[in-house]
Formats: sequence, C-alpha cells, structure tokens
Amino acid sequence: MVEVKQKTFFGRRRGKGMSKAKEDLISSQMQNYEIKLPKDGKVDLKSLFDFTPREFIFEIGYGDGEHIVQMAQKNPDVAFIGTEVFVNGNASILKKIIENNIKNIRIFPDDVNLLFPYLEEGVFSRIFVLYPDPWPKNRNENRRMINKTNLQIFYKLLKNGGNLFVASDHPIYIPWVLFCMNETNLFSWNAKKSADFVNAPVDWISTKYEQKALLEGRKPIYLSFTKK
Repeated sequence: MVEVKQKTFFGRRRGKGMSKAKEDLISSQMQNYEIKLPKDGKVDLKSLFDFTPREFIFEIGYGDGEHIVQMAQKNPDVAFIGTEVFVNGNASILKKIIENNIKNIRIFPDDVNLLFPYLEEGVFSRIFVLYPDPWPKNRNENRRMINKTNLQIFYKLLKNGGNLFVASDHPIYIPWVLFCMNETNLFSWNAKKSADFVNAPVDWISTKYEQKALLEGRKPIYLSFTKK
C-alpha cells in the first residue's frame, strides 16, 4: 500500500485575474475529466478511459498543461494522469483538452498528496516532476516535491524498471535531488556524461516556462532515473 503523510500543500491556489470564462469552464467541465477519490479502496485508473491503455504516465504539477497535453497527443494509446493544485492551471488544461478533443488525460485538481494513498502500486511506467517549486530555504526542504519520503512513494508507484524524470532550473534544487537519490538508494541515475543532463532529451517537449528560463539565462537540468 502507498502510504502518505498529511496534506502538505502550502501557499495560495488561485492566481490573480482569473476570468469568468475559466471559472465557468471549471464548473461545467471539470467533472468530465476529474479523478474522484473513492470512499474506500483504490482508484481504478483503467476504468477512467474508454480504451485499454498501453501504459500509464503520471505528471505531478503540470502547470497549464503544455507538456502533458502534447505527450497525450503524440501517444493516443497511452493514459496520462496529471495533478495540479492551482485553479488557473486546471482551467488552462481543461481548455486544451476540450479544444483538441483529447481522450487520454485524466486530472486530479488538488494536492497530489491526497491522491497518493489511492493509487495502486506498480501502475506507472514514467513519472514526471517538471520545474517544481524549489522552496530554496533550508527550513522548507521538506516541502519540496522531491524528498526522501516522496521518493519512496514514487518507487512504489512505478513499475519495475520505471522512469522518474525531474527537470529544474534552480541551482539549489538539482543538488538536493541528487542528495535525496543518494540517501534513499532506490533509483539509478541514467546519466553517463554531462551532456545527458545538460541537454534536453531528443523527444523533449519544451514549455513556455522553460523558454522563459532560457531567455533569462537560467539553464535547465534534466535528470532521468530508473527504479532499481
């Protein structure tokens, strides 16, 4: 069983200037794509889709949905599960899903820590954690999405040989990720040379956030790990 501590989200959930159109979109369409937590047992991910998925991929903190939506478009036989706590991001991904008639995404529009206990072990082939909040102050390190507790959860959620992919442009976050990986010893780092983590993967889907980071001189680092 995937165990999790109490809800750990900190901060506000709604950005400034959210339009009435986006609010209406959430109120009218969210129920068609939202993962509901069961009263008992686990979420049956297969039952959320009207096809038999080749595999399941999980993205934690999808922002406005650019990355997960493009992955879903390129892989219509794969089921994508995404989570995002911010209301504005959830409105944005709903708009993309509906406009592009995407059938293979389901979302949990809340703190991912609430969802963890309801997920079956060994269900995902890949987990993406892209540009998470770095929480750079040392006193806030336990709030970081990559930490020793969550790595144990990711380990259980991934299939044998599954992949955990982390991207960040923050100079404190990258060493922190590698430190946690070393401490837990649950994953193998796939990099053999520096080009493997300073260059984006060949099939990489860049986002507006990443492009902004590059323009501002912040260099993204791409970390790929395999479950031992």
